[in-house]
Amino acid sequence: MNLTTLSGISGLFAREMKKWFRQKVQIVFAFVIPLMWLTLFGKSFNIAYFLNLPEGIPPDVKAIVQKAMEEILLRVFGSLDYFNFFAVGMLSVFALFTSMWSGMSLVFDRRLGYLERFLVAPIPRESIYLAKVFSALAKGLIQFTIMLLITFALGLTPKQGFTAIDMMGLYMVIAGLILALSAIFTAIAIRITSHDTVISIANLVNIPLMFTSNAIFPLEQMPDWMRVIAAVNPLTHSITLTRYLVLGIGSQAQVILSTFYLAGFTAVCVFLGVAAARRYL
Repeated sequence: MNLTTLSGISGLFAREMKKWFRQKVQIVFAFVIPLMWLTLFGKSFNIAYFLNLPEGIPPDVKAIVQKAMEEILLRVFGSLDYFNFFAVGMLSVFALFTSMWSGMSLVFDRRLGYLERFLVAPIPRESIYLAKVFSALAKGLIQFTIMLLITFALGLTPKQGFTAIDMMGLYMVIAGLILALSAIFTAIAIRITSHDTVISIANLVNIPLMFTSNAIFPLEQMPDWMRVIAAVNPLTHSITLTRYLVLGIGSQAQVILSTFYLAGFTAVCVFLGVAAARRYL
């Protein structure tokens, strides 16, 4: 990457961030839907309620039944508090919600005529694309930081021995996911002229990606055909890594597999996006 490319990326990146910080209402509303998911679904779906057995059961029987139910919950969710399982999984879903709008700026620049000015500037065309992707990454990490603080405020309890290294790993995983998804959605927007099309594509893919991942329920509870889809869903691998880092759930074999998958997926997405920008911008 030469100096001209870096100069073009830095200038357009600064422009994107200034635009975003000026839209204060949009920034506030970016946290409304995630906050509703965490509070209305995550906190209301209290699986621990099932541990409250009815009155009249002998104490020794009640203790045995409660212990058995606790072991089941720990085996399925890795925690007696479903909110821990849900909140960590939804952090990757929120990254999806942020990334899927990364191409909207490119569409509006095309419609308003700014893109034509960028194209005649003495900078490589992939600079335009990469500036959009990197600005989406920066915005996504800012939003992720705030949502992470909200999850802790709502009662997220990390594993014992949760360290700064785990936190750094968490940011690296989310950054990789945001980078990959932003690269995809921005590349798709290169040939799109209507913002309605971007909205339609985003609404088409976000719910299927969320429900074919392990964000809400473990993979073991899915039918076989859905597990096949979940195995290639990048959200699944991101969530596997984040739950291991924050909650200590999962095996080292799963972590190694998900690490290589997410790293390879991110590299391929960025490579294909840059190639598309060079050809079609």
